[in-house]
Amino acid sequence: MVSQPQPLPADTRRPPRRLLWCGPLILAVAVGLYVAEYTQWHAYVNQIDLMVYRFGGLRVLDGKDLYSKGIFGSSRFLLFTYTPFAALTFTPLSVLSLPWLRAASLAVALALLTFSVHRTLTALGVPRRRPWWSLTALAVGLCLWLEPVRYSIELGQVNLLILAAVTLDLLAPPGRKWAGVAIGVVAGIKLTPAIFLVFLLLIGRRRAALVGAGTFAATVLLSFAILPADSTFYWLRGNYDAPERISPDPTLSSSVRGLFGRLHWPTSAGMAVAIVVAVLALAVAVVAWRRGHVALGLSLVGLGGAAASPFSWTHHWVWFVPLLVHLAYRGCVVGSRAAGPAMWLLWAVVAGWLVTTKGRTPVSGLARWRPGGAWNQWLPSEYVYVLIAVLAATAAWLWRTRPHDPERAPAEHPSVGGHDEHRAVLA
Repeated sequence: MVSQPQPLPADTRRPPRRLLWCGPLILAVAVGLYVAEYTQWHAYVNQIDLMVYRFGGLRVLDGKDLYSKGIFGSSRFLLFTYTPFAALTFTPLSVLSLPWLRAASLAVALALLTFSVHRTLTALGVPRRRPWWSLTALAVGLCLWLEPVRYSIELGQVNLLILAAVTLDLLAPPGRKWAGVAIGVVAGIKLTPAIFLVFLLLIGRRRAALVGAGTFAATVLLSFAILPADSTFYWLRGNYDAPERISPDPTLSSSVRGLFGRLHWPTSAGMAVAIVVAVLALAVAVVAWRRGHVALGLSLVGLGGAAASPFSWTHHWVWFVPLLVHLAYRGCVVGSRAAGPAMWLLWAVVAGWLVTTKGRTPVSGLARWRPGGAWNQWLPSEYVYVLIAVLAATAAWLWRTRPHDPERAPAEHPSVGGHDEHRAVLA
């Protein structure tokens, strides 16, 4: 049985002085830019995917079927594409009025992101003392403007909830009685988190994997008991694997299969490559986890799932969050000279840069940019290329480092925050 990486205490000294003011400043600027953006483009507050979730819950409460028509009555546009169990969990959304629901969604999104970052840093051994809050502020501020996070907030998407649930479950002590339940529940809402059940098996946490699988099965059985017709349509008639219901243009997908579709390459080849990418991501993640790099392992599994999914919108790739936290930790706490530039490079590539301001809301992020020509075929799968580069770099790094060099402050760095190299991430 593979043992759970045990926390090593981070150094109790103060963090780098520059981090003390730079972290809160970056967070304040990030939030301020959100306020400016939402003030300039009022349509951002609509959160259309949140409205689809509410629509699904209302269909359940009204006794109507879930999948025949969308929120505006069309059978092809803005359909409810989640599981019947998801519709059951969305029924409370109808309690709030739309203005209050939208405001609550924004506040909850920020809270979930903050929780995920804080939970990850705590699992890495960062002290909970006040001076180290600046590291949390730095990571949250940067993650707010990763395009998958920004787009999830714009749409009112459930992705940040899934990230928080997986972080809660996966980074919990291995002996926790109910470990696996949160992953099972969110897999019952959106299928892609089920890849973490495979990961739990691979790292030797068999009980948690079984609990998660049992929880997922329970969500399916509950759906059949309450919504038998919708459950039959979804699970027994292949609706769970129907990208055309997600978008009338399946080439918008940012996954491997989406790339192959845009290039008119064989579908079977796309499926094979997607499986290979997922297997490689799991393999590298297992090695990283066994070395103690838990945030890195978590991130690679989630990114691999997004790459292998039949259809992935760009906002599905919120799994870049733990990767950025991993790099911020190694730069600010462990003192890695390479981690700082790597963190800023990752942020620059995945950030929500405005690429056009036409229309009711601007388009942001390189993966959503459509400059024309061949770029329109290749750019939507930008995150797949980033994942492949991260896998290659991670594999090379793990090969070079010693097995006992964990992702927590090692003995050869006795003065966390006391060396200039610990400040390299902010240079």
